[in-house]
Amino acid sequence: MSETALIKVEEFTSIMQNAPATLQRNQQSVEGSTNAGQALLDTIEAAGGLNDELDASVAIYIERIKKTQKNMEERRKPITQLFDHVRKTFTTLENTIDPKDATSIPGKLITMRNQYAKQKLEAEKKRQAEALRRQNIENEKVTYKASLEMAISKHFNDYFNSKSGVLSQIWESLNYSNFAEKAKMIREWSLIYPAEHYKMFRDTISTYYIDPVTKASIQTELSTGKYESLAQQYKFDMEDLRQSFIDRLPSRQKEIMEIEALRKVNEQEAAKKEQERREREDRERKQRELEASQEQAKQKASATAAAQVSQMNNLFEVSAATVAPTPVKAKVTEKIQILHPAGILEIYQMWWVNEGQSLPIDELEKIHKKMITFCEKKANKDDEHIKSSYVQYVEDVKAK
Repeated sequence: MSETALIKVEEFTSIMQNAPATLQRNQQSVEGSTNAGQALLDTIEAAGGLNDELDASVAIYIERIKKTQKNMEERRKPITQLFDHVRKTFTTLENTIDPKDATSIPGKLITMRNQYAKQKLEAEKKRQAEALRRQNIENEKVTYKASLEMAISKHFNDYFNSKSGVLSQIWESLNYSNFAEKAKMIREWSLIYPAEHYKMFRDTISTYYIDPVTKASIQTELSTGKYESLAQQYKFDMEDLRQSFIDRLPSRQKEIMEIEALRKVNEQEAAKKEQERREREDRERKQRELEASQEQAKQKASATAAAQVSQMNNLFEVSAATVAPTPVKAKVTEKIQILHPAGILEIYQMWWVNEGQSLPIDELEKIHKKMITFCEKKANKDDEHIKSSYVQYVEDVKAK
């Protein structure tokens, strides 16, 4: 008979007809055993406890109880086995279409759906990772280009500031004895930005996402016409500074001559005038440096803003190019996979800190029953005990 086949009607009827009588006999057995046992308890209580004679009577009683219990079990087995068979028949039928059973057809279909959802989820993760990678590359291309441009500008500005500082020093060093020589140097001051200095620039900017080929391409793009542009800027700014000094040479010469003439009659007053001139020149120099610094900061801010706008545009472009397909309808839960036995300790530690330590003793004993049993075996078999103020061993004595 198959697992799903019900028991024959005749057999079922016969067993169920005998069930009341079987139950009555078992009830009578229990009643008789209970009365006999209570009589023994009363006798022991009256005697003030067990003695050898009463202990022997109890041992005989226990043996009879075991036989009675066995007879009761034999009588009820056909009935309970019938119920078990009926229950198993129904549950087997239910399990045949149970979605939780991976071997059932619904279970297989659910497994296929889960695998498909997992594939779609993994594909979506890859799509998002690729979109993020592309976005990171595009963003780094923008930031690298902006950083490279600012680095070249700094390389150029440092040189310009150095040369303009020398020209300013020449202007400030003008005096009665060297005026002709220094004035000639100012008028003939070079307006050419040396190509040799431009070629000395070295790229020290680190990148993470873009490859050397892409970096080289950006460098080529940025360097095209860059020297010519910087040379023109150098000529314009340096000529403006030089001309501002040239335009003031006559007044400066006149001032120097007046101070020199004054020195011949009043050394102290001449020194005062010279000091005033130097202070004025110092203020003018600081003002020029401030304006140059502000202009460079303005250029840097402009480059940063342009880079941010470009990054935002890249974000929109990448998002548009990687529009997500139909969203994956799936419930994602994380399952622990233990890679090493030591992982059990880490899991236990998390459980103990967050839940275990707050549970009552009886519940903890149920959870750790297998471990407690192992430790009891070690104590009884190998005489190996846990030495702790939190654990005690209690003797459990049973009569044979």
